Amino acid sequence: MRLSMLRYLLCIDLLLCFITASAQLSFPTNEGERKRYSAYIEMSRGYISGVCILVNKKSIIKGSLFNEFGITALDFSYDPCRKKIHLYSVIAMMDKWYIRRVLKKDLVQLMSCLQHGKYGYRNERQQITYQFTPIADEVTQ
Repeated sequence: MRLSMLRYLLCIDLLLCFITASAQLSFPTNEGERKRYSAYIEMSRGYISGVCILVNKKSIIKGSLFNEFGITALDFSYDPCRKKIHLYSVIAMMDKWYIRRVLKKDLVQLMSCLQHGKYGYRNERQQITYQFTPIADEVTQ
């Protein structure tokens, strides 16, 4: 009985270590650190897909989401201490006060999920799904 309990505790410990390590890899925590994500935001009337880049500048996360053609859909900043999002620019089709309000709330939730190693968030009320998949950084020599 003791041996099985020790194995169980060891498995839980390894799982927690893995979750902690993946959380550290999924969100820019150090000054100047940059993370890239393949982004997919699905709404009832369509979707936005592209690349999202997050950069840590003086403990504020600056983010930009742009599509495959290089058109910027969102520019924002996130303050992890205050859990606040500031939207700098939003693509014209989404630049309405009520959409900006939903985006702000959802981005706060999404950034919190990314900090904890989760790559997606679903707003059940508005039927919006956010899926961010990390893009591996290429090492150039």
